[in-house]
Amino acid sequence: MTSPSTLVPVAPQDVFALPGQGQLPPPPTVGRMLLHLTPEPGPLLLIATMAGLYLLGVRRLTDRGDAWNPWRTASWLAGLFVVGYALVGGIAAYDTALFSAHAMQHMLLGTVAPIPLALGAPITLALRALPRRSRGLLVAALHSRVARVMAFPLVGFGLFIVSLYGLYFTSLYESSLRHPVLHLFLHIHFLVVGCLFYWPIIGLDPVPGRLPYWGRLILLFVTFPLHALWALAMFTTNEVFAADWYSSLDRSWGSSLLGDQQTGAGLMWAAGELVGAMVFVALFIQWSRADGREAAREDRRLDRLERLAASAAPGSATADQEPQQIPETDPEPDPEAELVAREAAYNAWLARLAAGDTGPARR
Repeated sequence: MTSPSTLVPVAPQDVFALPGQGQLPPPPTVGRMLLHLTPEPGPLLLIATMAGLYLLGVRRLTDRGDAWNPWRTASWLAGLFVVGYALVGGIAAYDTALFSAHAMQHMLLGTVAPIPLALGAPITLALRALPRRSRGLLVAALHSRVARVMAFPLVGFGLFIVSLYGLYFTSLYESSLRHPVLHLFLHIHFLVVGCLFYWPIIGLDPVPGRLPYWGRLILLFVTFPLHALWALAMFTTNEVFAADWYSSLDRSWGSSLLGDQQTGAGLMWAAGELVGAMVFVALFIQWSRADGREAAREDRRLDRLERLAASAAPGSATADQEPQQIPETDPEPDPEAELVAREAAYNAWLARLAAGDTGPARR
């Protein structure tokens, strides 16, 4: 790796390059931030693999006649797009030259991308699409002690907060700028921590130890002020993080080091609060729909009981007749409710399989 002291700034028309390779990137523009692609084969291959495996699972379901909500597929691909932009898009070209670019990159990986990834329900898709033996291994992993600990919401919450404070208020941040391997590791870390935080809160997959809806809302309320305090501390400090590194770049364009840092803190503050508000609304909608489905099921159950009681009452026209079969569902059931019920029954069978119950089950 080239020493920071040998970095030489280049003119805007020169070749687009990254700090740490002997050059500075040209001044950022809207076109460069949106359209530039950094040729990083590792992240591109990983994203393409995750997209391909998901689409292959959806294809297996549709080939055997099972339904899969297309919104889940769109959510998964949207999450991968955000990850791809953060790692190889225009913002990645400036992540070691501008604090604001680095901060927004971590915000995309740790706060934005995990939400559509969680709504894509990849674990549920895998449980329905994998062969029997692979399903058993996945179920065993989901019911392991490690999975129960990592899926506990307070674990993701603690890692999320500690990661924010631990990176930027220690020497770890400057070290990540000087060492590409550590830099990449922190990208992966923020993405994983974000998934651990948001998956139990808003995700659709069956995870152990999930809090009730009111508990998830309280956890979100606690997260908001802690994130705001962190951003406020970064915005009001007069100390420039990784000052030696940024000074060595001798950047001749853009705002001052402290001004760029304050811009990054302000962007993360605004983006974090906006994303948090959106998650709060989405979670409240999920809660309302869950209550609605539960109320509808209870109404159908009571209706069946009333019809059975009426048919068995003395003097009724049907009292002396052969009892009729009462349908378990309405003549025109809700397709989404049916899909949810099928997935719940399927996951229950997989849980019994993991516990050693190998009784008969349908596909």
